[in-house]
Amino acid sequence: MKMKPEKNQVTWAITIFFLSIAIMLAYYVIFNGISVVNTFSKVIDSLSGIVIGVIIAFILIPLTDGIERKIVYPIYRKRGYDISRSSGANVKKRKQARKISVMITMIIFLMVIYSLFRIIIPELIESIRQIVRKFPEYKDQIDTQSQILFESNSLEVQNFINSQLDRSYVSLSEFLQEKLMPLVPSMDSFFKMASQGVFSIIKVIFDLVVGLIVAIYVLNSKEVFSTKGKKLAYALFKEEFANEIVGGFRFIGDIFEGFVGGKLVDSVIIGIICYVGCIILKLDYPLLISVIVGVTNIIPFFGPYIGGAIGALLLVITPVQALIFLAFIIVLQQFDGNILGPTILGSSTGLSSFWVLFSITFFGGLWGIVGWLVGVPIFAVIYAFVSRITNILLSKKGLSTETEDYDDLAYIENKEYKTLTDEHNDKYNAHKEVGMMTKLYHTSRDRVIKLAGKFKKKDNSNDK
Repeated sequence: MKMKPEKNQVTWAITIFFLSIAIMLAYYVIFNGISVVNTFSKVIDSLSGIVIGVIIAFILIPLTDGIERKIVYPIYRKRGYDISRSSGANVKKRKQARKISVMITMIIFLMVIYSLFRIIIPELIESIRQIVRKFPEYKDQIDTQSQILFESNSLEVQNFINSQLDRSYVSLSEFLQEKLMPLVPSMDSFFKMASQGVFSIIKVIFDLVVGLIVAIYVLNSKEVFSTKGKKLAYALFKEEFANEIVGGFRFIGDIFEGFVGGKLVDSVIIGIICYVGCIILKLDYPLLISVIVGVTNIIPFFGPYIGGAIGALLLVITPVQALIFLAFIIVLQQFDGNILGPTILGSSTGLSSFWVLFSITFFGGLWGIVGWLVGVPIFAVIYAFVSRITNILLSKKGLSTETEDYDDLAYIENKEYKTLTDEHNDKYNAHKEVGMMTKLYHTSRDRVIKLAGKFKKKDNSNDK
């Protein structure tokens, strides 16, 4: 006689199996967290070309859609072809139109990149040459200022400064001989480092080529990826859960497309404004400083400070120009943070300043510069996911999903919201010792209520 397990037994067996796997994974992550992070970083690094391609595609999707709708589709309609997705006909012509749109988009993208490098790189090289040529002038200015400082001080101060300089020289010599010289690589190490540098350059070029190819594939087949993903979701999950998954991925796409594309446009505009401002203020190295400010502005929160600090260091030999530049950068960043940035980005992430800072710090520590760039949209997706799950669980419990309802909440009892302002709600440390101003407020309020009651009684007795 065959023993056939019951349905509950099978369910419990599957639950215990997956729970055991979850416990083992948790144990491994807790006690081998560093290796897990390193492994994850290596995976991300190996997929860097694909990541670059997806980012390029997200940047170019609005341009491709605009070319397709405004230029290519009208041309096909004039020739008698209705290739809109709603018609369901002329699929081959629609694919052809998409390929033409992607080709035009990539040509425009590569021409813009080439033009920028053709214009900017010679100017950057010339700015660096100017800095190198002015090194003797910088040295003379430092010597002159040092001489003036020495002459304006007494002999004792000069002797003290000279003794400190001698000590610093001795400390520097010891550091160079004992600390730095052992780190100087041997011939074998030098060739090894040189070969690693060459391979790094080759990898960067390879990642860029792969990124362009991936961007073309994503732009050409973005609806196909979306369609297959929806099909898989509805095949594996129940209708309601599949709807949540599809909506979640749509939200992720909107977040990344809005943030990455918007941040790049914002940074380009800031770089152009910075260049015009430096020309008007007659500051040195306007193009070099503007490129630095524009590029660093891509990094949320910390970027403007990094760009301003580097620009000020380039101008520090002329203190007046450095101060003028810092004042200009402060005004420019206020304009970007309060007007330009919100106009372009809008509420693309929905994160407060604290969570923006947290996401940059956390993902920057994991992935470096890449983490600085993509940390904010990634955390925005995580934040939205947690908020969504929280609201679903609250709704199932019959509780409010409005955040404002929890602002003055002391505790919930039998689904009834008890507030902190209600003196009768004294459970769960709802009322702690209040300060002097709070006591004064409550005392004054009670006196006003009593006086109002007395006047009301007096008016009632007069009426009688």
